[in-house]
Amino acid sequence: MSALRFMLSVGKAGQPPFKIAAVKAPSLHAGSASLWCSDPNKLLWLPNDSGAIIGRLFSRKTCQPVDTLSALETDSLVHSGGAAMMEHHWGAYVAVLQSEEARGYLILRDPSGLLPCYQAEIETHHVWASDLQTLVQAGVDVSKVDWDRLHEHLQWPNVRRQHSCIAGVSELAPGSARKLHAPDVDARMLWTPWRFVHPDLAIPPDQAVALLRETVFASINALATGYRKIVVTVSGGLDSSIVCAALARGRHRFTCLTMATADASGDESRYADAMASAVGAPLTTRHYRAEKIDLGRSSASHLPRPVGRAFLQELDQALASEIEKEGADAIFTGNGGDNVFCFLHSAAPVVDRWRQEKRLSSVWTTLLDMCRVTQCDVPTMLHATFDLLRARDAALWPEPDLSLLDPRRGLAAQTLPLTPYMETAGGQLPGKKAHVRLLQRIQNSVEGHDRNAFPASYPALLAQPIVETCLRISSWQWCAGGINRSVARRAFSGFLPRQVTHRTSKAGPDSLTACVFEAGRPKLRELLLDGHLRENQIIDPMAIEQLLADPHASRSPLFYRLLDLADAEAWVRSRSIPNAIDTLT
Repeated sequence: MSALRFMLSVGKAGQPPFKIAAVKAPSLHAGSASLWCSDPNKLLWLPNDSGAIIGRLFSRKTCQPVDTLSALETDSLVHSGGAAMMEHHWGAYVAVLQSEEARGYLILRDPSGLLPCYQAEIETHHVWASDLQTLVQAGVDVSKVDWDRLHEHLQWPNVRRQHSCIAGVSELAPGSARKLHAPDVDARMLWTPWRFVHPDLAIPPDQAVALLRETVFASINALATGYRKIVVTVSGGLDSSIVCAALARGRHRFTCLTMATADASGDESRYADAMASAVGAPLTTRHYRAEKIDLGRSSASHLPRPVGRAFLQELDQALASEIEKEGADAIFTGNGGDNVFCFLHSAAPVVDRWRQEKRLSSVWTTLLDMCRVTQCDVPTMLHATFDLLRARDAALWPEPDLSLLDPRRGLAAQTLPLTPYMETAGGQLPGKKAHVRLLQRIQNSVEGHDRNAFPASYPALLAQPIVETCLRISSWQWCAGGINRSVARRAFSGFLPRQVTHRTSKAGPDSLTACVFEAGRPKLRELLLDGHLRENQIIDPMAIEQLLADPHASRSPLFYRLLDLADAEAWVRSRSIPNAIDTLT
């Protein structure tokens, strides 16, 4: 079973008002507007031709699935321009609503971004779709790389932009709405994280643990409703374990999959096994096979940006095997847990507490907590705190990563971020701004697997109610006791083994990555020194040649950067291979 796919097309000649007609295939029709959905059960038509909701919708009040909306509820959605949707509902959806202000229809996307929505146009139509493959079926050319946007992406790889790295393909921002008949007009943000960070909405420390636990249980239970069997990718760490605890609490059928390296440095299976035993779920452990990883193939070839990693090829293969074995129809992950649960390494929580409470004893407690979290001494943390107190508002975005890029091309001109939250961040506490930046950093990891080859995939901790609850928890609560993600650890300490909830660090596939790099030096040389990135003056061939010639390169952090550039080259080559993505039925 593949993930939900949809396509909405609007004829350029058609003038509003118009009606949206349902069609049975993802192809263009002569009518002014048509909507196709791969699963008709995930398409909710609104009364009085007021629009449609694609995907999964839940009630904010009950966390129960919403299968129908009354005329009164629909009127509220329409008159609010979609804002009432995000106030009273949540889920994984894209909605099309009538709008008097827009003189036609608006298309809007839920704040979590769990259902993708890309926009492109051809000579006769504006087209919105869930994925590149569906855009192809509408006649959109997705083979042309936008070299300026790719250059920008490689300089700020953690800042997702509205424009993708494919010419003519952009993305509708989560939590925003855009006019159907005027897609070039800027989208209007209907949801903002700043609404939930106001001091008046802060959750008292004695209530935060219980409220977070209840919200996670209710949200993940809702997302899991209706699936026969779920595969959860687990690492033995806190975040994926919390997802499993919530699924077990909701009595959903699921199995766990963990990946391990051949050596002990990247083998977390003992922690994953302890967690699986505690929640009563079967666990499959598979080992990465370095020899099976093809550096010439990007794991993100189905996406409009090169956001893949080489080791994900092995994870995808293991997932496909596990899904077939178990007959699973959904994938859940703990991706984004560090971001949602406000894992900070700075003096920002100390400053937040001072500005809100002005009590030296409390501030001193948080300062000591952050010393333990960051493993730095008190003078260093005091110095960082005073620097942050004196600093003006920090820059909207981090410094660019120019390593291994061609200096002749210079600094890329930054385009609009996908979610322009930081443009309205003036006056916010530094810890809250850092928390929101963390949420933006995870956006490139939300989409994941090919929607045509894998079932629905949910980074479940990014559900809107969970994110909003976490934003309401003061930054210093997350480091209480000198341990990161403290509120989440305490919330689930009774449901998971102590060895999981009390871990403060976790291994990764570093040894695998180093092995792939060492074995792949000839392939890396061919990819990067004879490839499209060099031809288009994106990369610095001399710096890359020097790194590849260094026998100790795998000890340098730059080798990770080089592998990312190689994946970008493989992604570019996948765009130019005829019919590489046109594999639909």
